[in-house]
Amino acid sequence: MTELDLESELNPEQISAVTHGEGPQLVLAGAGTGKTRVITYRVAWLVRERGIDPASIVAVTFTNKAASEMRERTEQLLGQAPLATFLGTFHRFSLGLLRRYGERVGVAPGFVIFDRDDQLKLVKRGLEAEGLAEQSFPPRKILAAIGSAKNRLLDAASYAEQAYGFFNERVAKVFRHYQGELRQANAVDFDDMLALAVRLLREDSTLAERMREQIRYLLVDEFQDTNHAQLKLVEKLAGPAGNLTAVGDEDQGIYRWRGADLDNILRFEKSFPGATVRKLERNYRSTETILEAAGEVVSHNRDRRGKSLWTDAGAGAPITLYWAGDEQDEASWLIGRLQELSRDELQWSDMAILVRTNAQTRALEEELMSRGMPYTLVGSVRFYERAEIKDVLAYLRFLRNPHDNLALERILNQPPRGIGPATKEMAEQEAASSGISFWDYLSHSDLGNLPARSRCALEGFRDVILELQRVSEEPSLAKLVSRVLRDTGLFDLYSQADEESAARRENLQEFVSAVEEFSERHGKDEVASGEALIRFLDHVSLVSDLDSWQVERGVSVMTLHSAKGLEFPVVAVAGLEEGLLPHFNARELAEDIEEERRLLYVGMTRAKQILLLTSSRRRRVAGRYQNQEPSPFLSEIPDRLLDVVESPIRLHDPRVAGVERFFGGSLPPGHRVLKDEETGVPGGVSKGRRVRHGTLGTGVILEVEGEGEDLRITVFFDRAGKRKLLARFAKLELI
Repeated sequence: MTELDLESELNPEQISAVTHGEGPQLVLAGAGTGKTRVITYRVAWLVRERGIDPASIVAVTFTNKAASEMRERTEQLLGQAPLATFLGTFHRFSLGLLRRYGERVGVAPGFVIFDRDDQLKLVKRGLEAEGLAEQSFPPRKILAAIGSAKNRLLDAASYAEQAYGFFNERVAKVFRHYQGELRQANAVDFDDMLALAVRLLREDSTLAERMREQIRYLLVDEFQDTNHAQLKLVEKLAGPAGNLTAVGDEDQGIYRWRGADLDNILRFEKSFPGATVRKLERNYRSTETILEAAGEVVSHNRDRRGKSLWTDAGAGAPITLYWAGDEQDEASWLIGRLQELSRDELQWSDMAILVRTNAQTRALEEELMSRGMPYTLVGSVRFYERAEIKDVLAYLRFLRNPHDNLALERILNQPPRGIGPATKEMAEQEAASSGISFWDYLSHSDLGNLPARSRCALEGFRDVILELQRVSEEPSLAKLVSRVLRDTGLFDLYSQADEESAARRENLQEFVSAVEEFSERHGKDEVASGEALIRFLDHVSLVSDLDSWQVERGVSVMTLHSAKGLEFPVVAVAGLEEGLLPHFNARELAEDIEEERRLLYVGMTRAKQILLLTSSRRRRVAGRYQNQEPSPFLSEIPDRLLDVVESPIRLHDPRVAGVERFFGGSLPPGHRVLKDEETGVPGGVSKGRRVRHGTLGTGVILEVEGEGEDLRITVFFDRAGKRKLLARFAKLELI
């Protein structure tokens, strides 16, 4: 086992966190301050210096990629592999609990995990059963409400008891159907994994106590992203005074929309009294300029503990802000700038373009392709979500769990075998009249009541499944998958010579390779094929879109949310406009605006050396151009840190969005800002000016409209969001 040289590898603040003694501690780790280093060194220090059994240490994070990196670094530090320490995601940990003890909370062995497509199908069924139209009750909105309820540890009955209002009462009805179908299929969704794990530990106090004795040290990464269920799971595993090390950064909390509760980190000491709080503020990633600019932006947030990041990397280059004419101009300048940088010993893989929405990538992708530049679109259709892969997965799911009706529906006529809706409906009616499931009817009846053609088609499907079930317990999982592809006709389905069919065949072959790789990693003879199949399906369910992302594939194009945890020498944040960032869905609430500001902070702090920002004066929306206002967050970056570049495309409105603020008071030749008397706004108020309101605080003027007593001013306030004020009552103070 190698020696740990903390003094030469860590700074004093990191050492304090790594060598923390007993009891809970919260490590507030700013962007680029080495939080992963703290976690891996703490695990290594506990094992090497304290003699702690690696199996009694558990470290949880949010992505398989992060967990894999932690494991690799820790094993290198200890010179010990494989390490018995659990290093994985919350969902993987919870899944392990349910695989062992799930029957205690009503989950039968061999349960399957339904993905988002499966969940939406169940919601649609619930809507149909309740006679509710999808137009009035969008399935994704219903599913989000159900997920939110589960994150708050509410089951269908509890949700129904507290449901209020027309919409929530209908959600409760769909929720009941949804959960009933999950039980019938012996399935769980992702939110169930966490909720059931908490319920298990709540209801089985003996098991909870045994788990606390077994887990002597618990480490949690990205604590700002935990939701209510995850917090309660941590509390159950650690206890109020347990040896918990939570690492996180409230300034990087960007997942409130999917249940993350920033209060978990802001009020950590309430959940874990007497906790030690430490700050990591030395940044090892970015230049002084980037850190100062990002820090100035996020400092406008109220809900934060506060940190002052510093670095000895030097000032570095100023941040370039390009004021584009439209999205094509934005893409042309941005990709051209990346080409220039590639000549300065930078690789394509050193660069990333970050956007707020996926729709923004179109113009960027077109420009990248037109210039022949390699790029990777992160977050596009995942490998395991492609239609042909979901088909083979559905067969595997059904072989393992014949109660999985969603899988049965997918494979019944795929590949096409003459089992149309009419045949299916007749067979379902026969099954219902016999009081048995659809599959039990197919597998145990002679189908004599059905027309000959329908009977023949169903018998063919049944015989294929029965034969595959017979061989599904054989040792080789890869051979089983190959049999499925051959016997079902899935591979032959794509025998045409066209490019799309060839791509789908390659994907199916890649799937076989993935199974082989999984078997080699876990040991081909470690478990019987049936158990290996469960493990493989679990593995597929827990894979995220970033787990397969490879940095060497060219310029990375991704959303700001996807960029969390990554870093690049060159980063461009495109589309810094009102309605994009902050997004129009921010609803003008202070907490929504603060999350949007944190999102920009995350994007800016991904950059190591060069940061590019772009904002367009107009953008095509739904096929038509509309004028854009710059993001008010831009006004929070000190002018001295910006190198502003103006597009050669003429401005359509010299007053648009306060361009004078971005060009130091000067405009391109032939343009001017209208004087105060021309705008009709009293007191020197004009677009782009910073103002202060007695109760709403400071902000920037976005729009001035009307005249006389009807004059209205739209202001984006740092903490209160966007507000429209009547000028004669606003009492705004110019800053």
